[in-house]
Amino acid sequence: TDSPFPPPELAAELEFPDKPDTDYNTRPAPADADEVNARTIPADRMEAAQAHIESLRAKAEAKAITIGDAVNLAILEEMIRDPSTCIHAEDLQAGSSYDIPKMTQQTFGRLRASDEIIDEGHFIGKALGEGMNGKRPIVELMNTNFGIYGIAEISSCGNTFATTGGQFDMPLTILGAGGTAPNQALGAEHSQPFHAYIMGIPGLKICTASSPDAAYGLTKSMIRDNGPGVLIMPVKMMKEAKSGLSLGKCDRLDKCVVLHEASQESIKARKAVTVLTYLHGCKEAISVVPEIQAAGYDTEVIELRSLKPLDLDTIRASLEKTNKCIILDESTRSGGVGATVSALIHEELFDLLDAPVNRLSMTDAPVPYASSMEAAVVKRGSDVVAAVSEMCK
Repeated sequence: TDSPFPPPELAAELEFPDKPDTDYNTRPAPADADEVNARTIPADRMEAAQAHIESLRAKAEAKAITIGDAVNLAILEEMIRDPSTCIHAEDLQAGSSYDIPKMTQQTFGRLRASDEIIDEGHFIGKALGEGMNGKRPIVELMNTNFGIYGIAEISSCGNTFATTGGQFDMPLTILGAGGTAPNQALGAEHSQPFHAYIMGIPGLKICTASSPDAAYGLTKSMIRDNGPGVLIMPVKMMKEAKSGLSLGKCDRLDKCVVLHEASQESIKARKAVTVLTYLHGCKEAISVVPEIQAAGYDTEVIELRSLKPLDLDTIRASLEKTNKCIILDESTRSGGVGATVSALIHEELFDLLDAPVNRLSMTDAPVPYASSMEAAVVKRGSDVVAAVSEMCK
């Protein structure tokens, strides 16, 4: 009865085990990693894994690695670096749909690399238990939309650190392909904005990556983070987008990135607009920059690599130049990512705006399979062109 009540500020301190601005490049590997690997991984399997890793690094050096291969490389490097790391995926032995878990079971065995049944809640729940017992689990969802069947488990992951008073970390990484591209032709069930559904779950770090380099660096950081994180990559760009990698580098989990800077001339003429986007929206926004410039305008395109926590500093720096903002949003108008981002901008950066934020969101209708109908639901580059022209009149 004499125990004092906990201080109010403890609630915020228990949101994440690791602060959002953590530099994971400085996090040391377990001291016994080499000894454990030598004892648990047969030499021929390690040799085959290292040969595969070198082939992926060669692709990266040639600037020809895909998003799926970049994540595969990051996972293999981290599983060798830390033997407590394990992975769950459907069709894992065959590499799933995008080769993300390729060579994991063949290298590390069935205990560390589990080929799962089609029941996302089941194996996310298994990973939750592993996270509470000293493991560092990775869950690859073949399509992240079906993470909806593990929402209860994901919610528990987000709450674990706080509800145990900071006694239990939850180093769980959930990643996979998702989002909704123009002309996706995957229908309603495979085109749901899972990233928007989980925005309200406390304790999660939620990131997106539209390039192999971003996917690689964010995957490595998320695996090393001691709290739960979700990384979503654009389903229609998993094998299409190719680039080099900053090999060995972990990226921040709390930063946006400027993909295209508006020209000084357009800024001085007040003909520049900040465009915030993510996933397939990055390709769409960049692809129409020449058309926008030809019309006498320009855009500052920012990739929202961190949806939560949101990097308002980078957004502020851009709005101080453009004073206008469009959000090309790959989620629904009601309850979507754009709604949250727009609200925060209006609440925190209102004095920088010449006009209200323009949200180019998906409509609330289920995403149709037919491209003629889908065009009425899913926004794209042409919508950005029209919105910039209207905003800069």
